[in-house]
Amino acid sequence: MFEILKIRMLRLLIRIAVKMKWRGKVDATVDVESINVGSGAAPIPARTYKPKGRSGASAPLPVILFFHGGGWVGFDVNTHDPLCRDLCRQTGHIILSVDYRLAPENPFPAGVNDCLEALDWLIDNVEKLGGNPNQILICGDSAGGNLAAVVALQARTRHPGKLKGQILIYPVTDHVSTEWPSYVSHGGKEYPLTRVGIEDIWRLYLKGSKEWQQGQTSHDLATPYRVKDVSGLPKALFIIAEEDLLRDEGLAYADRLKQAGVDVEIKTFPNQKHGFVGTEPSPAHYQAVSEIAQWVSRK
Repeated sequence: MFEILKIRMLRLLIRIAVKMKWRGKVDATVDVESINVGSGAAPIPARTYKPKGRSGASAPLPVILFFHGGGWVGFDVNTHDPLCRDLCRQTGHIILSVDYRLAPENPFPAGVNDCLEALDWLIDNVEKLGGNPNQILICGDSAGGNLAAVVALQARTRHPGKLKGQILIYPVTDHVSTEWPSYVSHGGKEYPLTRVGIEDIWRLYLKGSKEWQQGQTSHDLATPYRVKDVSGLPKALFIIAEEDLLRDEGLAYADRLKQAGVDVEIKTFPNQKHGFVGTEPSPAHYQAVSEIAQWVSRK
């Protein structure tokens, strides 16, 4: 109980810190609405972002289904509100940001199930949002990038051909592993995401899970890099931070997709650390959003 209370307090402090960094710099040129998605007994909170004045437009817009980062434990739709606003304005797409359940209160795969249910709901309701059913993409950063990758893999059989692209921002693709040199080179205390930090995040994510047994190191709903078959996926854009513990596993997953015949583009940001997209209004953040906008315009 003490650990959960500590985590909840940390979530609040993070939310305040991010809000302060974005104070006076949040894009106000989009229409934002809080909604519920899903068809289960417990509605899943979400938020839509639409280009200003396009809420009632007749021409349907492409849609990006977005999953926030935060190690499956922290952050929410509020911390990622500035990023979703910028994505909406720059891309001209509708953004559907999902407030999936967090660990450790909700053990793996609760968050994954929420994200899958959100995709199900979007497929059925995209036109009601003013979206184009033939132009649905998926996006996430860090743990959200993990969820986006997992959902894209599951969508191959769940909704064949419905996803047209995936945008993975420094995604978690593997369980803690000594296989990745970036764990050593960029996992020290001077980095925002440390080796100790990622180990603790995984522990909290899997704590109490009935799907993950002691000693297990992979699961199709948790470690995209370890999934046996990664063919038949929609084209992918990888945003990679050069000075990031997750760099090598993200690049390795991109390489696996390439080898499987998936159209992959990689944008590596020199001198950037984990979390540079969305946490503050930096030049690198805006450049990353611009790169995403350019990529989706070519789809």
